[in-house]
Amino acid sequence: MLRKILTVLLVGALVAGVVAPSAVATTAPPDETVEPTALDSGAGWFAANNTTANTTSSGSSNDSNSSNGTVTVTVGQQLSTIVSQTDSEVRTEVEESAFEVRFEASDDDEQAEAISERAEELAERAEEIREEYEEVTEAYESGEISRSAYAQRIATLNARSEQLTSSIARLDARSDNVSNTSLQTAGFNESELETINNSLESVTGTGARALLLRFTGLSEGEIEIESENGLSIEVESEDGEQSREIERDRDDDHNFTVDQSAALDTARDELGTPPTGSWSLIESDKHTDSGYYEFEFELTGTNSTGDAEVRVDGSSGTVFRLESEIESPDEDDEEDEIEEEEEEEDDEKDDDEVEEEDDEKEEEEEEKDDEKDDDEVEEEEEEDDEKEEEEEEEEEEEDDDEVETDEPDEEETDTPDSE
Repeated sequence: MLRKILTVLLVGALVAGVVAPSAVATTAPPDETVEPTALDSGAGWFAANNTTANTTSSGSSNDSNSSNGTVTVTVGQQLSTIVSQTDSEVRTEVEESAFEVRFEASDDDEQAEAISERAEELAERAEEIREEYEEVTEAYESGEISRSAYAQRIATLNARSEQLTSSIARLDARSDNVSNTSLQTAGFNESELETINNSLESVTGTGARALLLRFTGLSEGEIEIESENGLSIEVESEDGEQSREIERDRDDDHNFTVDQSAALDTARDELGTPPTGSWSLIESDKHTDSGYYEFEFELTGTNSTGDAEVRVDGSSGTVFRLESEIESPDEDDEEDEIEEEEEEEDDEKDDDEVEEEDDEKEEEEEEKDDEKDDDEVEEEEEEDDEKEEEEEEEEEEEDDDEVETDEPDEEETDTPDSE
């Protein structure tokens, strides 16, 4: 919302003629003088002429709150960063559109040439960003610019790097549709794109991304920058999200004199203990060619989510790069979790009720079966009793018939004797 308000205010002022672009760019403190530079092909007019890119200090570069390393972000700086970001976005879209037109109108060999030339352009832009980062970092460490100006400059470099990274991804996708033979003939190697991406690590990390969000009004919170033991950027937003990035110089020795176990202990010590939960190791790599260990961690034991990456030099055993990011669950996520838990409870309750109903039905059926069995047994017993009775009756009748049959014979026998 704040970013939208800032953008509307800026556009309105420019349209009305109240504020000139150069006036918008002038956000330097009173003790600093602005030295506009010529238009730079890599940064655009505004990026080349805003105070975060070109300031000279007439006194100490420390901000008023520099004792604890915190940075104050002004509305003017946010306006400046938004314009610089928009400038980079527009430039990238124009370049991409021109490349697409050329690519679609070409055959396979010409497409390969277009890809190779585009890769060279992107490599040059990456080199410009890298050199600019080194220059502004040196200026900050030597006291030529303030923490606030340095932080804003890193934010704008991150914006430019994001656009460049997007262009690299598009070019990589396009190269998949061209034959390898044509690409090799044109001098294109896909590994070049990975090299370009790797060269941007200093301005594409979690700390730099968090600075961009802060300087474009998309987040609120505190920024801390320190340079005593390497460059350290920490950003903590009001909603509990934390981003941390450390970068230090390495030696030129790519041999391994530190074992992986010791390097892991060093990585854990540098990473520290999170506010909640703990860091659990999920992956470790030994980069033999580059001479360093890489450890990846995941935040566990808490509702918050987080991940971290730590690189330890194999010869000196020092951490030369660290990135960590922790995100707290927002209210919507918590509500969703509560709803899911309630739904699970309802489902379990329904399942229990269904089981109880099934058990009752089974019991009823068993009772019916038992009753049926009892009835059948009784019927069978009754039938047996009836049969026995019938048999007994039949036997009695037979006996009676035999008795009746014997009586006339006796009479006939007695008659002659009586005469």
